[in-house]
Amino acid sequence: MKRLAGKVALVTGGGAGLGRGMADRFCAEGASVAILEIKPDITHDFERANTAQGYEALGIVGNVTQPESVRAAVAQCISRWGRLDALVNNAGVTGASHADLVDLDLSDWNRVLEVNLTGALICTQHAAPAIRDAGGGSIINMTSISARTTYPSRGAYSVSKAALESLTLQASIELAKWKIRVNSMSLGWFRTALNEDTYQIPGELAKRNLTVPIGRIGTLEDCANLAVFLAGDESTYLTGESIELDGGLIAAALKSTGLLARIRPVTE
Repeated sequence: MKRLAGKVALVTGGGAGLGRGMADRFCAEGASVAILEIKPDITHDFERANTAQGYEALGIVGNVTQPESVRAAVAQCISRWGRLDALVNNAGVTGASHADLVDLDLSDWNRVLEVNLTGALICTQHAAPAIRDAGGGSIINMTSISARTTYPSRGAYSVSKAALESLTLQASIELAKWKIRVNSMSLGWFRTALNEDTYQIPGELAKRNLTVPIGRIGTLEDCANLAVFLAGDESTYLTGESIELDGGLIAAALKSTGLLARIRPVTE
């Protein structure tokens, strides 16, 4: 039996990259899936590709930072399928400028926090009552290992992901009474079409593989596997957690950089 049969899911930023990978997999696992995506072309592509395979798929053009847009997306899910069981807060941006905090333009800071944090709050506010009415379900927040580490000149992104993990904890406690569990997926190195230019740099893939104790960076399938577990009935006793999906990258970096921990482990 398909693991998400009968469930309805809304995936924000589901038109490309990791979001598309999760949305496609949810469809394949039997869920009825809507994506909320700001780009009409990839939104329509998701719907066409999945309906052609006989799946229940809906592409919705909208913006997670606009409450009316999110409210309309949830309403479309209810109108079409009668319920909502899962929300994936995947929409996010890294920021336009690569500057240290002292030089960071406030407009860029505000934009990153607005999409990555406030957008997730808005979606949670509008989706949670619908999930409650379905008898409970799951909210999945997509964070990053940068929430507890950082990257030079990417302070706004790191801070936004750390705050999103705090939002996960807060929501998990407040929504438990509605049988809604809230968890985060904290991702490490992943290769998608959106960052493919990085991996076209000679030696970049080999270098990043070397930093990961398990020996490779993550794939769309790795991400979708965990998302299906969190969205489905196998995780009904799991809430308030941030699960590091990084091949051991953070665990290795606790004593030194990931690269040194891989090549020359630090002893006590």
